[in-house]
Amino acid sequence: MRSLSLPVFLLTLAGALPAVAGEWPGGAREAFIRDCLTGATARHEEGPARRYCECSADRVAAEFSSAELRELQGAQQVPAPMQERLLKSSSNCLSQLNQKQ
Repeated sequence: MRSLSLPVFLLTLAGALPAVAGEWPGGAREAFIRDCLTGATARHEEGPARRYCECSADRVAAEFSSAELRELQGAQQVPAPMQERLLKSSSNCLSQLNQKQ
């Protein structure tokens, strides 16, 4: 998973296909949130950005299977259909960015 490209995609695109809920591999949820924060804190305060990224991690886990989450963990480039699903699932969390501490 690239550090900067995934958060950018999460904030800009949408679209989805439902999948079976999965579990993040060890340390992958934290890495996802850390990568997300890199992009989100460039435009938003730490508190709302963290809430958005944590919400996104939860939504992505609900949308993707465990196998897909493992695939995301090692991806150098996320395939377009998967990017669309990531963005769709995280778009439900955008309201977190507008909330004050």
